[in-house]
This record gives sequence, structure tokens and C-alpha cells, in this order.
Amino acid sequence: MDDARDFDATNVDELSADEKRMGEKAPGLSWVMLLVTYLASICAPLTQFKIPPLSNWLFANFAPVGLDGATFGLLMSAMAIIGVILAFPAAFISRRIGLKNTVLFSLACLAIGSAISALATSIPVLMISRLIEGIGIGLIGVAAPTCVSVWFPPKQRGLALGLWATWVPLGCVLMFNIAAPMAGGNPGVAPQGYLTVFWFCAIFSALMFVVFALVFRMPNVEGGDMGIEGTFRDALPYLKNKYIWYLGIVFFALCLSTLAVVNTFYQNWLTVPVEGGGMGFDDHVAGTITSLMMGMSLIFAPLSGALSDKLKPNSKRFIAVGAGVALLVAVAFGFVGGEASFACMVVFIILQGIAGAAVAGGCRPMAPMIMGGSAMGATMGMAVLQFCQNFGQAIGSPLFGAVLDSMHGNWFMASVSVQAPILIIGIVFAFLVKPFKDGHIAK
Repeated sequence: MDDARDFDATNVDELSADEKRMGEKAPGLSWVMLLVTYLASICAPLTQFKIPPLSNWLFANFAPVGLDGATFGLLMSAMAIIGVILAFPAAFISRRIGLKNTVLFSLACLAIGSAISALATSIPVLMISRLIEGIGIGLIGVAAPTCVSVWFPPKQRGLALGLWATWVPLGCVLMFNIAAPMAGGNPGVAPQGYLTVFWFCAIFSALMFVVFALVFRMPNVEGGDMGIEGTFRDALPYLKNKYIWYLGIVFFALCLSTLAVVNTFYQNWLTVPVEGGGMGFDDHVAGTITSLMMGMSLIFAPLSGALSDKLKPNSKRFIAVGAGVALLVAVAFGFVGGEASFACMVVFIILQGIAGAAVAGGCRPMAPMIMGGSAMGATMGMAVLQFCQNFGQAIGSPLFGAVLDSMHGNWFMASVSVQAPILIIGIVFAFLVKPFKDGHIAK
């Protein structure tokens, strides 16, 4: 696999699909396809993050039938575990039934899962609904960015994927801000108010199923079509590309830090009393502050994608390097108590917001380029990133929780102990990523 001509999985001769499209500009229809894919994608985080802001309603209704803290946590962690399991099968499913049908199947799972959760009266049924929703989330996380990637040539793909990368933060910000008002304010006023949110997710996903089915189509360009021919064995040669795994390790490290540690635990730390090393904010203020970091991604993820378009192929990796360094510096300002806690919090939010956005906006555009630019190559590249992202989430949260317990609630030291080593590893591998080597796709 040392010579570019040996990499024959994309059915090209000497130049990859990306290399042949290097000077092209995206047609106007590309932006329509980006929009409809984005709207379909946002159904996933809306559905995934409907649980945390409705915790009081869910405990009020399901505690009598067995809902406790551990089970509640499982309602969220199950999503990451399903994502790990489905990452590579998602690429195979996309190969067999096509990208469009994969997204449609994902939306169907999200709609059906949300409807079942609205009808659930027991913990097992509620858990089954989350597993079905997890299937939809796991599949769309691989297929949707590939739907975007195949419509855009390399010179504009970074901006397109940077815009798409705001799907999760926007979904989080929206759900954390609309769930409680939509549910009626509090469970004392509207005990069954959570059902309104659950049905909203089901109806919105079903609506986007119809819209995506009517609007989206594959582009008529080389490397843009993706039929149902072939087997999973045909896709395996893509995984021999060492640079996609280097990028995956970078993504694993950065996602473990941002998603598994910060996004999961920071709001909790903000509510810890000052004498316990936290900030002592109430739940509403803590939620608003936490959502600020996610909201910053709405600005900086597209900007990092646009910056990626301006850089030379092998210079794109330095966005990931910069994100890793910024996150490493942010560790020194995160979970800091005492007199300097407020100033450190402000610095941390800014660094974390910018660097967290660069993770998705900077890393994802490199994956299709590393894999040759074809639809199947892009899908396998996204599958690697999706696997590494969910793996980081799946092990990062329980790891941080265990370290925090072992350090008797010392949030700062637990943060440094977990995040600093893995971020250093991520930065090292970010330097090793090379999308192009000797004028061809790096192998």
C-alpha cells in the first residue's frame, strides 16, 4: 500500500476523485443538499439530548417503577455504546442501501424511537426506545457528513462540513432551552409535560423523513455515486490507510476531553457549593453557562472549516494541533475553585468553546481527503471518526467519574489526570497526519 496506484478500492487509475476535482467549485444545488442534510441531522441531537433537561419530569413519572440515578445515566450512555457498535456497520449499510436510504432509515428510527418513548410506562420500554433512537443517531453520524462531502469539491468541503458540524451543538442548545418551557415549566405544573417534547421529536423526525426523501439526491460527478453493489470486504482496504487511524486517535482524544469530560460534567461542577470546590450556581444558571460553550461552536466550527479550505492539504492538520493545544491549556483553567474561580471560568469557556468547535470543523474535512474523495472512502473515513468519537465518550465519562471518586472530589486534579495525558497523545498524532504524500493521497 505504499504506492498510490495500489490503492484500488475507489476504482480510479492514477488520480483520486478528490485530486481530479481539486480545482472545481460546488454547484448551487450543493448548498440546498447541505441544508436538507443539516435539518435531517439535527433530529439526532434533539432526540439524544431530550433526556437531561427533562430529568425532573422523568423521575416524577418513572421513579415509582424503578428509575434511579444509575438507570438515568444509562439512558444517555447507551447512545455512545450504540455509536461504537454501529460505526463500521453504518459504512457497510450505506454501501448496501445507499447514503440517502441510510439517512432515511436513521430518521425512521429516531421517529419511531421517540414515539415509543412517549408511549412508554415502564423502564424496559423506555430503554428500548433509547436503543432504537441510538441506532438512528449512530447511522446518521456516518451517512450525513458523507452526503455533504460528496456534493462539495475539496476547496469548499471544509466550509460545508464545518457548517454541518454545528448540528450537535445547535441541537443541544435548542433542546436545553426549549424542553422545559415546552413541557410546561416544571413537573408540578404539568406532570405529563415531557410527553410534549417526546412527541415533538417524533413528529419533527417524521417530517424531515418526508423532506429528505423528496429533496435529496446524489450528485452526478465522479466518485459521487454510491450504488448497492459490493460487499463489506470491498470496503475493508480503506481501513489499511494508517493516516485515517492517526486522525481517529486525534479525534478520540479531543472528543474524550470535550464531550466525555467537559460537556458531561461541567454543568454538575458549576452547581457544586463553593466550599466543595465548585461555583455554587443553581441549575438554570449552570445550564445556561454550559450551553454557551456549545453555542460558540455555531460560530467557530464553520470558521475552522473555512480556514481548512484555505490551507494546503498537509497544513490542514495544524487546525487539529491548535485545537489540541488550546484544550490542553484550557485544562489549567477548568474546574478551578477558590478566589480565581470566576476569572478561570471565563477563560476556560472561551478556550473550550473555540477549540471544541475546531475539533469537528477541522478534523472532519480531512477524512474524505485522506480516503481519496470517493463516496465509499468518505463513508469509511467518517466511520472511523464516528467510532473514535463514541469510543471516547463511552470510556471517558466513567473514567473521569472513577478518577474523581478516587481523588475524593478533587475536580481540578481529576480533570488534569484524565485530560492532559490523552490530549498530549492527540497532539502528537495530529502532527503525524498527512492527507497527501508526494502529490497523491497518503497511504
